[in-house]
Parts: sequence; C-alpha cells; structure tokens
Amino acid sequence: MEKKSRAKHIIEVKVCVGTNCMFRGASQLLETLQTEEGIKNKCTITEMPCENELCDHSRRSPIVMINDKCYTQAHPEKILDEIYKLIEKGTRIET
Repeated sequence: MEKKSRAKHIIEVKVCVGTNCMFRGASQLLETLQTEEGIKNKCTITEMPCENELCDHSRRSPIVMINDKCYTQAHPEKILDEIYKLIEKGTRIET
C-alpha cells in the first residue's frame, strides 16, 4: 500500500539568542511566539546562534529568520504579522 504524503503548515521561525539580540528584546520575542495560541501547530520556533554580520554590531538586533528570510529590528507585532500572513497564504511543506 502506497503511503500518501500529507501537507502541513510548517513555518520555521528562528530567533537569534546572541548577546546583542537578547539585550534588545529577543527573549521577550521568544516568549511571545512560544505562547501565541494561533501559531502553535503551524510553526516551529527555535533559537539560533548569533549571525554577527546580520546583527551589524547590534544596529539591526534582534534578528529573526522566518523560512530563511531575515527580519531585522524584530519585535513581536512585526513577526506575528509576518507569520499570520504566511499562514493565510497557506505556506506548505510536504511531510
């Protein structure tokens, strides 16, 4: 019997946990994302090591990657808005 693949909404969100990003709000951003009910089954939220060139000596911190797209000076409202846009579009990865 052939196994059918099922498409799921999977949005990969990575939050930089380097010193500059944490100082500029990454910890609050992580907490907000991890407790947001509307995205729980549609996202994987992970921490990523500092990408120094992205932070530009903290001028662009905090850094968040959503499906490999970089967002600088990230704050919860901005990131949640982007995630919900992707959910509405139906971003899918075959599983």
